[in-house]
Amino acid sequence: MAPKVAKKKKKTKEELEEERRLAEEAARLAEEERKRLEEEERKRLEELERQRQELLTTLLGIENERCAAEMQEMEPLLVQCAHERAKAAEQRRQDWEWERYLSCSHVPHPLDTIGLSDFKTATSERKDVVLSEALAVCEDCFHLTGECILFQQKAHLEGNAQASAMHLKDVEDVHQLINQVSDRVSAHILHFADEHANDKGEVQTGLKQGSFQLAVWVNTSKNPRMKTVEMPQLNMVVDIPKQIALASVAMRVQHRACDEFYRRCTNEYMAVGGVLYADLLTLPPPAKKVKHWTLRQVTHLSSNVQRIPYPIPPAGADPATYRAEEEPPPLGFTFPFTPNIVLLDDPIKVGWWDPDTSAWRSEGVSGTLVDPETGHLTFQSTHMGPLAVIQSRCRLYPYQSWSVRPTGGKGGDTAAVTLEVGLAEPLVFEAGPGWVQLATPAAETWPQLAGVAGRKMQPSALLLELSTHGIHLLPDDRDADPAGVKVKVREAEEALCSDLGLLCGAFLMAKAKWNQTAASEECIARISEVLDWEEGGRTEYSHVLRVFSKEKEDGERRVLAVVRRGSRGFAFCDALDKRPALPALPGHESVESVKACMETVWGEVHAGLLTLLKGPSLKNEELEAGPLLHRLKATQDGLELASNTNPLLSQVVGQLLYLLRVFSFS
Repeated sequence: MAPKVAKKKKKTKEELEEERRLAEEAARLAEEERKRLEEEERKRLEELERQRQELLTTLLGIENERCAAEMQEMEPLLVQCAHERAKAAEQRRQDWEWERYLSCSHVPHPLDTIGLSDFKTATSERKDVVLSEALAVCEDCFHLTGECILFQQKAHLEGNAQASAMHLKDVEDVHQLINQVSDRVSAHILHFADEHANDKGEVQTGLKQGSFQLAVWVNTSKNPRMKTVEMPQLNMVVDIPKQIALASVAMRVQHRACDEFYRRCTNEYMAVGGVLYADLLTLPPPAKKVKHWTLRQVTHLSSNVQRIPYPIPPAGADPATYRAEEEPPPLGFTFPFTPNIVLLDDPIKVGWWDPDTSAWRSEGVSGTLVDPETGHLTFQSTHMGPLAVIQSRCRLYPYQSWSVRPTGGKGGDTAAVTLEVGLAEPLVFEAGPGWVQLATPAAETWPQLAGVAGRKMQPSALLLELSTHGIHLLPDDRDADPAGVKVKVREAEEALCSDLGLLCGAFLMAKAKWNQTAASEECIARISEVLDWEEGGRTEYSHVLRVFSKEKEDGERRVLAVVRRGSRGFAFCDALDKRPALPALPGHESVESVKACMETVWGEVHAGLLTLLKGPSLKNEELEAGPLLHRLKATQDGLELASNTNPLLSQVVGQLLYLLRVFSFS
């Protein structure tokens, strides 16, 4: 039999009250202890922050004093550079204005805001009824957009965001004018379709003029056996399905050299070789012959067009909302493709513009090929509207490597910028005083670039020209995600590019492996002073590859890593490619980090690369006794050679690096 368990004595009211009082007292004491510890921690952190701010004030004071003295020291050089560059810019402006005057151009100057406004108004109100005159107006608009884009690039290089946005707005406005002009002349052709009919009653007319082609076909026969529509003026054949062959519609086909969708595109694609516009149009009421009179009903279609979606909606359906349940039969297009385009994708891809997403899409396009003998492009598409050969804007990003080297010997005034982008050979840009040209690949290698290679241009003009030929090297921020890169702060990027330009006559420069690992406000490059100038010096591309692959830290061909630290200035960093990871760059986030900035050469900021390369000014017995302080400097001869580099050469090299955005996209 189990023993009886004694019942637990029930606590009295007084005992319970005492337990509650003791618990409350313990909680009070614990809370007071917590608050005491929090207060101690707050005071400790406050003291650390006071010390940090005190040290930081001292550090920034020294840093600002040093940079101010260095800027004063560099002022004569910078003033001279600015003077010579401004003088050259003014001469270029005058030459351009004179050439423009001699060309008898009647389009307004991109900077003439009143003239531009009048041109837009006049063009919008024009009633061109002759196709050749309408295409001439479109050609004028095309040239105007080209000039506006060049001025936009100039404003971008000068950091004038307002002017840059204004020029882009002008480009968009002029593209809309082109659409208005083509729509009006197309409406007139349809309104007077009977006057364009041939002996068989077929209506088909068109014209190729300059950068524009336009043809209109009116389906007068509605023959179910009709398979193709020939447009001889454009040397084009369109295969049509039965649905179009039986419909009372017109088909308009245009080809334009310009790409009005480039700025608006939300995915990574861009059109190359121009844009083909294929539209089905509503027919206006037909003309009636009454004795010797021709009666035409005037409607809204007399001066404008009405597009019909494809597939054609059934009777009673709303064209704006109708969506076919099945994919319609495709149309086939065969026409001459622009011959001077470098097609980087194999197989090539044709896309259609999706206005709902503002993007190029390729679903429903098939059978794409280019006949190597005739150069004709053939493809089938279940979509109409804007169609184009498309390539990724990021096809050449991120750059595998980039480098800069002097090419004119000691005291010369030419340099080469080389880009490795994954093609059969690197892209080499030769730069000189106020100009840059594509040196490699030569026209013999890529005949598509015969009109570009060897032509001396401004950096922005050359890169825009290459882009129209399929070599797109003008990245912007929207390309960062598809390219898989980190965008750097523009001010830091521009500052380092500009100062690297000042060194291009005496130093080799190259991509730094750890640049993308660094913070977005920090841009890193590697440099190596050229000391062997015999027989032109070690400045061939093979020498550049050897110097930066060996990456010696001592001796004549030593390699240094430099960093632009946001808006503060330039510093050395221990970020050579052979390091296993990016060494932490000294910051200001703690007392220890500020002290490190004051005690290490890696934290010493200077106003420019020319003053940085004079060597660290840090006074430290341990550092002065070692090799580091003596290694982190250039020779006096090298600095003088860099200071005497042609200001126009250094400017175009800096601009080219900045437009290529080598620190964000490599």
